[in-house]
Amino acid sequence: MIAIEKLVMKKWMEYSSNLNFVGGQITKDGVLLLIESSLKEIDFFQRPIPKNNWTIRMIKGETIETINLKNVPLIPSEVDVFSDGSLLIVQSRCRKDGHYIERNARRYNSNGELIEAFTLGDGISQVQIDETNTIWVSYFDEGIFGNFGWEQPIGSDGLIAYTMNGSKLWSARDYEICDCYGLNVVSSNEVYFYYYDDLNLVQLKEMKESIRYRVEGNDSFQQFIIDQAGLIGQIDLYSLKRFRIRNRTITPKEKLQLTDTNGKRINGPVFMRGKFLYAYGKDGVYTRSL
Repeated sequence: MIAIEKLVMKKWMEYSSNLNFVGGQITKDGVLLLIESSLKEIDFFQRPIPKNNWTIRMIKGETIETINLKNVPLIPSEVDVFSDGSLLIVQSRCRKDGHYIERNARRYNSNGELIEAFTLGDGISQVQIDETNTIWVSYFDEGIFGNFGWEQPIGSDGLIAYTMNGSKLWSARDYEICDCYGLNVVSSNEVYFYYYDDLNLVQLKEMKESIRYRVEGNDSFQQFIIDQAGLIGQIDLYSLKRFRIRNRTITPKEKLQLTDTNGKRINGPVFMRGKFLYAYGKDGVYTRSL
């Protein structure tokens, strides 16, 4: 019999939407961002990209702020917020056709007005902004080795830190990353990334390695957080697993099941960053204090 750890979540707030969920992110301060659209089907490879409207929900405390982005010429898969309140949306796929390169990152003010657009490359896995407004971007294999018209991909180093205007500050070129599986930007002093094929989880402090862990087993995780009992990793869309940390080694243990305070299982998207863990269920948003 497979051991299952039940993790009790408290309902944060009632929430439902008549729009379709596209993606989401937790900011460095614990604000939950949701990307929503009226579109029922999304094709990230469709070219030319049709202009569409997108809705960003910012859930914080007991309030929900809505930012409407109109006639946007990209499909946002990632979203985060700068310290001045401006919004960054990023499309994971970025086409290069000869000298033409898509600008797949767009920055908006709180009124939904475009401030600037720039390019962060193809094959983007995750995007997170720290308290210094540094943009951390992780890339999967196609963004590292090249596809979609890229012979010399921007993301060839697997993990890159950019200024808020998209200029390169730092890269993980010394790690020979084939696929950056997971990223967790707590702050500029605490950036974690988990990568293949070394299967190491590295902590950076001020862009320098401070701790390295060896990850055992066959489970990869994109989202993860570290709590008092070890590490919680999301191994597929709705599955979580507990990992033990001992002697700089991370070992898989039992599966995790999220439940509400009545013991009912919570089914829906899960979001993890820093010490924040949220779940978006059918009847609202749930949280867990770690």
